[in-house]
Amino acid sequence: MINFSFSLINPYSNRFSSVYEKSGKTWIPHKFWEFNVYKTSCLIDFRISYTVKADHAGFETFIGLLGLSAEFRFCDNRHWDYENDCWETYEENK
Repeated sequence: MINFSFSLINPYSNRFSSVYEKSGKTWIPHKFWEFNVYKTSCLIDFRISYTVKADHAGFETFIGLLGLSAEFRFCDNRHWDYENDCWETYEENK
């Protein structure tokens, strides 16, 4: 996992609401993308993370300035099985 984060938050504000959301499938199996815009209490916010062996592993970036933040994710829709060190598999309902 790679994670980098820098935030400067207004301590007198507790604002968080969704402004815009969009997501969809990609041509790669099990991969999806998401784009979100939020109203937050962040004055400056910058985050990048990349995960491999985790639930919904993938790339995520989050950028915020003066109370408006945007997030982009490119992730896997599967869950990680930590005991067996592989993606979880589910039996289909018959």
